[in-house]
Amino acid sequence: MSWKKWMIAGWILLFAGAGCSIAVEREDGYRQENQQKTERQEKEERISRESEQLAEGFREIYEEERGRGEKDTLAFQQQIIQAIGEQGYAAVDTDNQINMVHPGQVQDFCESAEQGEEDSVVFFCVTDEGGWIRYDLETQDGNIDVTESSLRWENDNPEVYYYHEFEAASWDYTDKGYLFFEESRPAGYDGAPGQKAFRVKPLDQTCREAYQTYLASVGYERNNLLITDWTEQDSKELDFYDLYERLCRAKYGEIVPYEAKEGAEYHVPEEEIEEVLQSYFSFDRQTIREHMKYQPESGTFLYRPRGRYDGGSPYGPYPEVTGYKELEDGTVQLTVEAVWEMEMLDCAMKSELVVRPMKDGGFQYVSNRVISREEGMTSFWYKPRLTEEEWNHYYGE
Repeated sequence: MSWKKWMIAGWILLFAGAGCSIAVEREDGYRQENQQKTERQEKEERISRESEQLAEGFREIYEEERGRGEKDTLAFQQQIIQAIGEQGYAAVDTDNQINMVHPGQVQDFCESAEQGEEDSVVFFCVTDEGGWIRYDLETQDGNIDVTESSLRWENDNPEVYYYHEFEAASWDYTDKGYLFFEESRPAGYDGAPGQKAFRVKPLDQTCREAYQTYLASVGYERNNLLITDWTEQDSKELDFYDLYERLCRAKYGEIVPYEAKEGAEYHVPEEEIEEVLQSYFSFDRQTIREHMKYQPESGTFLYRPRGRYDGGSPYGPYPEVTGYKELEDGTVQLTVEAVWEMEMLDCAMKSELVVRPMKDGGFQYVSNRVISREEGMTSFWYKPRLTEEEWNHYYGE
């Protein structure tokens, strides 16, 4: 055989060997991929089966609550959380308004993660409809892998309808007792942030009740009640239009009866606005009229709903009452801290809010003093309303 034929034969053998090697590698890759799929499917099926069986055990609670019609969602969630706890699991509500049952399980897991040890935990976040989001966490070498699944009641049967796995891009367990973790988002993603917050350590029940009574209907969204210093004697920093919008819902259970169209203007009868504000503040009519665009010739207030240019961020913090003190004059001083999930902060700012309980069961806001805040934080979630000049620029003729 000539040297050319020997060379051609060698190349053929070489390529054949390489092809076999590539084929083997591909086969191994497919086998590993299929094995991973099988393991993931088995895990998903196991979690779905466990969750649906667990929910089925609470059917009596669901049916009893459904029969009542209008329900107290916190009381309903409390029943489900308690029932989950009786099965040995940790559980809390999705808004962190109810103390977690079996918090030690999650706290021990966080300590293991901090020390780089191997550990796992399962806990549930109960929704106001009685379903839940289940979290299966695993940690090794300081990293946390998260399996998130959601259960709802569909046609009177429990159903797991969502399953998702990810590695936490970052996480933190704070001294205050909050577990934060983050799912990374791709560049340009415009959906909800990937951060999640869970209060693990219990909060005093008096503080929780104070939040429900005085702050649940106001919070930090689109108002500056808790982020500025003000008193009954010096209220120039408060935006009374914001407070009218928030407190109208608190008083009547409905939003203001004026459509929030871009550039809309309304002439609201004076008694409508004054009745709402005077239900929650001691301000006299003159003070209210000085703070707002009052039109004496018609006895109305000029009202412009917020729009795209002064809407603020939908992902701001929520207030948490962490201190409660009754003062000698009959008022109550509340320590209020901002829990900001998106920034993974359990205290983005702190203030002291004073309220005055009334004999008729109502209350008045008396004053607020900012104690501390993260620099520049409040400007992210709160925007002042447009000035007259700004409004004319965007909406004027």
